Order: sequence, then C-alpha cells, then structure tokens
Amino acid sequence: MNLDEMGKENIAVTRKILFLSYRRDLYEKFCFCLAGQHDILYHRIRDKDKDSFPACYRVGLSVIEMLRFTERSAEWIHSVRKKQYAPILFISGAQMEKTRKEESVRAVKSGADGYLSSIQSIEEMVAEAEALIRLQERAQKRQEVWEYQELKLIPDTRQAFLKEKEILLTRMEFDIVYYLASQNGRAVPYKELYEAVWHEEYLLDDASVMAHIHRIRLKLEKGQEKSFYIQNVYGIGYSFGCGRT
Repeated sequence: MNLDEMGKENIAVTRKILFLSYRRDLYEKFCFCLAGQHDILYHRIRDKDKDSFPACYRVGLSVIEMLRFTERSAEWIHSVRKKQYAPILFISGAQMEKTRKEESVRAVKSGADGYLSSIQSIEEMVAEAEALIRLQERAQKRQEVWEYQELKLIPDTRQAFLKEKEILLTRMEFDIVYYLASQNGRAVPYKELYEAVWHEEYLLDDASVMAHIHRIRLKLEKGQEKSFYIQNVYGIGYSFGCGRT
C-alpha cells in the first residue's frame, strides 16, 4: 500500500454521536454496541439545566433520552436543533402503546427525526441511529449550491462566495441571507424572519434584525450605492434580489 492509499485508509474516521440523558445506562449500551464505529459524547440532563450542552462538536447524530416526552423534551429538541444540524433521535421510557403513539407524533412535530421507546432492544435502537447517520451522510454528498448574480451560497458547508471570493458570514448572518434567498423574491415580514433565524418569539425586536442586515450589506455590497441583494420592503420587511419594483 502506497502513501496515498494509506492516507485514504486513515480518512475513515468515526462519526460523533451526542448523547443527552438523565441516566448513563443506555449510553453505556450504545458505547458497547458501537465501540470503534462512533465516538459517543455523553452529556447528563439535569433538572436545573437551562438546555446547556457542548455545541462545538460536529456530530452525525444527537440522541435525547428521557423518561417521557414532555414540554421539557420539546425544549431540549428545540435547543439542540438551534445548535446542531445533525438528525435528532428521541428515546422515551414510555411503556404503554397508546402513550408511545402520541409521543412519537409530538416528538417529530417538535423537530425530532426519529422516535423510539427504551423497551425496544438495543439492537433496534442502534440500527435506527446508524440509519439516521447514513441518511445524513447521503444528504451531505448531494451538495446544494444557490447562485444569484455574483453571489453563491452553499448551505451544507454554510459558505458564501462573492465573485468567487469567500465572504465570511457569522452563523446568524448566513441564516438570514439563506432564508431570504430561499423565498424567491417574496417579501418576508420582520416577525417571520426573526422567528425563523433567532428561533425565539418575536417581541418587536426590529433593531436586532436591522443591525444584522446592515452588517451583511457591508460584507456583500461594500462600495455600492444601492442595496443589490437584500431589499427593504417598506412597512413589511425584506426581500432578496434586485428584481423587485
């Protein structure tokens, strides 16, 4: 095997799984079944936690295990979704079939990508986890590119290029540009944009939106007299593209 082949062989690194749970029991079973295949990062959910967990990891899957699906569970899913773009698997300790059916619907509607009960075998849970990771990997291989005039957006890698030169946007700045661009010229109200990007209830906080739009324009439209990419729509909000009249 030559050096190039050795390098390719070593690239097969393990994917990370973020495991959030009140207890370590199931986490340890996952570790046993996936030893050598995935790195599993454990974070204990505490009653007084304010949905805080390590957000710096680029993971292939987030697992949230709780005794039951409650409003607190929905808050955790929402918090994870804000910080991670990986699939979310929710595992409940619910025993009754009726309860599991109700919880599965609520979990998916809250943002989870899969729901299982801890009464299922560890083999079933691990298989579902690996299926979600494979699905994520296949989606990443089909890289999507958005182009408009001299601006190019790559959502998967969260990159923006202007005249083939990369423009460094913060996470929130990229989310604003991407959300507006995906609306195909539609006027987006301040409230809708705020809740889509900040993931919080809109409290007439136009100042935050305007400040971010100003910084984006400095990066994308430096030196131009008029806004080219992000347009003000009087009395409503913003739209993307210079074609609006």
